[in-house]
Amino acid sequence: MAARKAEFMLLLILNVIIMQRLVESGVPQQEVEAVGNILASMNATSWRFDGDDCSLYMVSEVPKPSLEASASIGCDCNIGNDTDDCHVVRITHKFYSLDGVLSPELVKLPYLRSIDFAYNYLSGTIPPEWGSATLQEISLLGNRLTGSIPPELGNITTLTKLDFEANQFSGPLPSELGRLTNLSTLMLSSNMLTGKLPATLGQLGNLKDFRINENNFSGSIPDFIQNWRLLTRLEMVASGLTGPIPSNISLLENLKDLILRNCIISGEIPEYIWLMRKLEVLDLSFNRLVGRISNNILGRTLRFVFLTANMLNGDIPVTLLVNGASIDLSYNNFTWQGPNQATCRQNQNYYINLFRSSSTGKPM
Repeated sequence: MAARKAEFMLLLILNVIIMQRLVESGVPQQEVEAVGNILASMNATSWRFDGDDCSLYMVSEVPKPSLEASASIGCDCNIGNDTDDCHVVRITHKFYSLDGVLSPELVKLPYLRSIDFAYNYLSGTIPPEWGSATLQEISLLGNRLTGSIPPELGNITTLTKLDFEANQFSGPLPSELGRLTNLSTLMLSSNMLTGKLPATLGQLGNLKDFRINENNFSGSIPDFIQNWRLLTRLEMVASGLTGPIPSNISLLENLKDLILRNCIISGEIPEYIWLMRKLEVLDLSFNRLVGRISNNILGRTLRFVFLTANMLNGDIPVTLLVNGASIDLSYNNFTWQGPNQATCRQNQNYYINLFRSSSTGKPM
């Protein structure tokens, strides 16, 4: 009890010291003005930034549209050459339906590391001036941004996360994005991007999460994916890219989620897919796959298997039916499953959808 009390008192003292430092230091006027201009550009007119204590406060009441809505600014008083100042390192303004545009004045915040402007109605383009920032994380998820992705963003080599999902970006991906070698998350789904994936993306050796669903890319799934040895999630749903599934995906030993739905993939499911020991989610639905599911399934972590709307045939292997699994084999040509077979047994700890999965045409 005494130890807990001492720990609480220590945290209290540290908080007091931090607040005192903020009060004594404050944010430089240039940064305060830059934040004000950024908020004004986004039409966040109901908020004001106080540089004395690094707080963002409302000047007029704004209904909170969802529990995820957040508007805040973070500062750090332990960086920079001037120890008497604090500096803006984070701006979050999401789920508030802001209908303005993005400001080039982000570059006037030299210590800014993270921006999150997700789920607003921001329009216009990404200012190319952002290319001189030293950001680590950018989230513009769920806005109405248009135009091409500026090649200047390839200069922000400090970036670890780039989330541009659910906008209206168009044109090809700039090859300069291959310079972002610290990037671990690249999310570009639900845009109108075109062209082939630039080969320079193969240089992103720290990539863990790559999503390009619902775009208009062209060409086949690239072989350079083999360079992403840390990858845990790969999503290419209706991206415009086509099969075959590259054999070198077998080199991605950390892969947990492989989602290649609606990629016009033909042929058989490669044997190595069933040997990936960390794979948890496999979605190859709405392709042109034929042949049998392997009996040699080593991936005991595989819990979600979606193979609907292909032309697969043969028996359904018992090794696929692991505890807790959710499996969709509907709309295929598998051997009809009778009531005595494992797939049709009652009270099993897995879910399996066999609707119109049989070549007999019988719904199961």
